[in-house]
Amino acid sequence: MAQNKSALSLLCLLAFVSGHWATEAVPNRTDSVIFSPQPLARTKAVPLVQPREEVPEHDGFDFASVVSRFLPTSSKIKNDACRQDSLAVLEALKTLQPWALQMVDATAKLPAGLLHGNIKSYGQFDECLEVISKGRRQFVGQYCLANVHIQAFEEVTDRFLDEITLGRRANEITYNRTHMPVPDLLPSMALIQFASCIPSSCTPEDVQVTLTDAMQWAVKPTGMRASVQVYPESCTTLKSNPFTKGEVAMILVIVILLLLVFFSSAYDIAELNYAESESPIGKALVAFSLPRNWERLFKEDVVQPGVIGSLDGIRVFSTLWVVMTHKILYYAQEPWINKLQLVDALASLIKMPLINTLLNVDTFLLISGLLKAYHYLRDLENKRFNFISCYTRRYLRLTPAYMVVLGFYATLLVRLSSGPGWNKFVEQPTDACKTNWFYNLIYLNNYLDNGNQCMVQTWYLAMDFQLCLLAPLIVYPLWRWPNVGKFIFISVTLLSVSIPFITIYCARAVPSYVLGASDSSIQWYMQNIYFITHQRASPYIIGLALGYIFYRMNTTKVKLTKVTVAAGWALSMAVLYAVVFGSFDIFQYGHEYDPMESAIYGALHRPAWALAVAWIIFACNCGYGGWITTFLSARAFQPLSKLSYSIFLTHYIVLMVNTGRMRTAVYVDEYTLVHQYLGDIFLVFGVSMILYLFVEAPLFELAKLCFGKKKGGNKPSAIKIELDTVHVAKTDSQLTRLASAVEKP
Repeated sequence: MAQNKSALSLLCLLAFVSGHWATEAVPNRTDSVIFSPQPLARTKAVPLVQPREEVPEHDGFDFASVVSRFLPTSSKIKNDACRQDSLAVLEALKTLQPWALQMVDATAKLPAGLLHGNIKSYGQFDECLEVISKGRRQFVGQYCLANVHIQAFEEVTDRFLDEITLGRRANEITYNRTHMPVPDLLPSMALIQFASCIPSSCTPEDVQVTLTDAMQWAVKPTGMRASVQVYPESCTTLKSNPFTKGEVAMILVIVILLLLVFFSSAYDIAELNYAESESPIGKALVAFSLPRNWERLFKEDVVQPGVIGSLDGIRVFSTLWVVMTHKILYYAQEPWINKLQLVDALASLIKMPLINTLLNVDTFLLISGLLKAYHYLRDLENKRFNFISCYTRRYLRLTPAYMVVLGFYATLLVRLSSGPGWNKFVEQPTDACKTNWFYNLIYLNNYLDNGNQCMVQTWYLAMDFQLCLLAPLIVYPLWRWPNVGKFIFISVTLLSVSIPFITIYCARAVPSYVLGASDSSIQWYMQNIYFITHQRASPYIIGLALGYIFYRMNTTKVKLTKVTVAAGWALSMAVLYAVVFGSFDIFQYGHEYDPMESAIYGALHRPAWALAVAWIIFACNCGYGGWITTFLSARAFQPLSKLSYSIFLTHYIVLMVNTGRMRTAVYVDEYTLVHQYLGDIFLVFGVSMILYLFVEAPLFELAKLCFGKKKGGNKPSAIKIELDTVHVAKTDSQLTRLASAVEKP
């Protein structure tokens, strides 16, 4: 009933405002009855074309008088050029000049679906930018996207505004550079936006003054108050910007890469007798060979018995989930015609995997810890472990492709397209790359100015690299002094769980990305818990333990009873279900905050998830996975698994561009989400394949030549590294039990 009253109140307001405009524009019109109250059957038919003398006379519709309220023509505008150009638009409207009508047509109107949460009216972006004046005043169209803030002083209007903004008016921070340090992570549901097409001579301040007066005039009859904010970055004109030095340098890098690929491919094709035993110089010359890297990508890797082929499938599904997570985060900021349905989605238990989505990265932390522990222990046993060499190899494995993408972010990305939200979703994130790129280069971006990160998803790379540096402090004692090492491991594990528990409880923080929480709460959680290594190291530590277990059972067949296996699988599935679906109440709108509940879930859900996934990996490796092992080890997953790192680096570009160039609100349902997601995935695969073939694979081959390991050692097995899959060489009829992959999503 309250919703119906609120909706009725708004409809009355709109009717009043429309009538106010019409009355002001056509003061003598008294016979403008739109709907007849009489039944249709009793109404006399009226000819579609009436005789000329029967058409009632009136003074005409003064369209310009209405439009003038939304153009900078008042005496408050101190910018004389802007005011004169706006008056020229009004004069042109009187004679229906096409360019002037185009400006009015491109300006936003009251959006359809307002009662369903469609509070962003983008107008016609491209139509506005195409405007070129034809009169004595020479100017072009300028598109400005204004933020409109409405205050209600009556209960009925206040309740209505809460309903169409999903109750987030008091929760959201106004969008600007200062007060929204992580704009691509915060939802945008309460921000009303209105686009205006004005002459290019006008400043954002001129637009702000004009729209504030117009909006205040529109809502005045209801007792509400309106204010408008227009930022310089929100105004756009169709102009060409010269290439900067950074952009020229990035173009030069791309050209050099293309030339290297061309000449390396030509050399590879010409050298038909090339063999793996060729000299290092020959291998370096074909490192950029497109045919060779294509073959590496799609070549079937022979998985020996006892090798964890299931990691390919786990990695692929986790990567797809990462992309879906970020797709949904952007979806929460896009304009919808039916955004109120998001509340219904939150109330659906079956949609929890799409809501509680921040668990996928913990799977990668687990796998990374597993592989790192196994490699460290193997090198220690073979007496060839070197800290500096190990860290250098790791740095060179991650950084080249990373820096190429970062350079593209900081330079050429903004030139890919444009749109109403281009500044917010593309320009601001790329500006962060221009100022904070060095933090990414030294892998400290998750700590230093982490609210303004370049390539925000790369907090994970920083965390992984930091944990890689710290891993020997746990692994070496396990190898050298097992009892001491186990004590250190248990202590570090308890510490990794206690720190987030204490932090969340004392700070009264949310335990995850809770859509119903305030922006300040979400922002604090992301910057002080989600991005921070010491707050979420538990999955990596569990991975180290799993790697130690695999190392110790290298030549031993693990035998488990059927009851133990069944119990392990049942417990694993139950934990996965509890972590994802058990938090249903926490993610609901109106859920009463409980600091103990949040602290327990926030501290335990990540290690619980990691333990459950660790069982899946363990069971598949030991021969107790059955059809799950067969499915996760399928050949089809191998190329996608090799692309996982490139997908991780590039998928944000596709999502940013898609959201930034949106021209209008869309209707969103399950079909729309799946349709757009599949399209995004297809495009992401294409972009990531280019990065892999032209940058990642060639530079990794060069790194192998520089830091290749000599075969031999005390263990009865040797591991041959080939890009994303570690093949196992058979020695003394024994097989190692680990096949690693690129340790990144």
